[in-house]
Amino acid sequence: MSDFLMYPIKYHPPRWQERIMTFMNSWAGFCPVCGKVTIFLMVLKENPRESCFCIRCRANNRKRQLAYIVCESISGIKNKKLRSLREIAKLNDIYIYNTEPNGAIHEILSHSRNYKFSGYFGAMHKSGDIIGKVEHQDLMALSLQDESVDLAISADVFEHMPDPYLAHREIYRILKPGGRHIFSVPFYQTGYLDEDRCIIKDGQEIHLKEPVYHQDPLRNEGALVYKIFSLEMLCKLKHLGFSTNMYCIYKPGYGIIGNNGLIFEAIKPL
Repeated sequence: MSDFLMYPIKYHPPRWQERIMTFMNSWAGFCPVCGKVTIFLMVLKENPRESCFCIRCRANNRKRQLAYIVCESISGIKNKKLRSLREIAKLNDIYIYNTEPNGAIHEILSHSRNYKFSGYFGAMHKSGDIIGKVEHQDLMALSLQDESVDLAISADVFEHMPDPYLAHREIYRILKPGGRHIFSVPFYQTGYLDEDRCIIKDGQEIHLKEPVYHQDPLRNEGALVYKIFSLEMLCKLKHLGFSTNMYCIYKPGYGIIGNNGLIFEAIKPL
């Protein structure tokens, strides 16, 4: 019976290639972020999702998962094979919005003619404010125009929103028909309902679970996790109007290993 189990997602032991790679601490492959043949360095064996750094662009496993699905998705739209974000950045008719103002994905996509990025600097600012050289955007109240974006990208961002589905609604608003939001979030692969870790009540944070903070390059204290997602997220995205695909990726040749290569593609219908 267990051989036919689809959900909960079944964890597989490391394949032989992965065992060799982690033993050697490095291996050669192709990076779908920078588009280079490279070496992947295994720095954090206990957490391969946040490790396996490309020596050329420093993208980790998680960022390559995102880049791989972006390339596959846009390849389908353009009817031609696009293997890296470097190739995506050369397209003149794709308007891209990235919710991160730094890192390997940002560095590569910043060469695009139609690229917008933002950061979040706190509730005291309004969307569209320029902080330093970075535009502040609250994903729950974006200042971007309706139907102005072909591709939105976010990497482990929505768990830090007090109301992530309001943010998804905003992404839906700014996407053009046929546009897509490709993203990663922490996801319980054996669960069914989202887990609320912190809620806002009467303007105050109410912690329902032990507070968890993720590293944030813009804030020393880190970013508080409000929610961990599960299958409930797919249902709620459907209610917002999205058609959502869920991918579980394992591509050692692209530096993508481990059991948690989950990427989501939320598409706004034509």
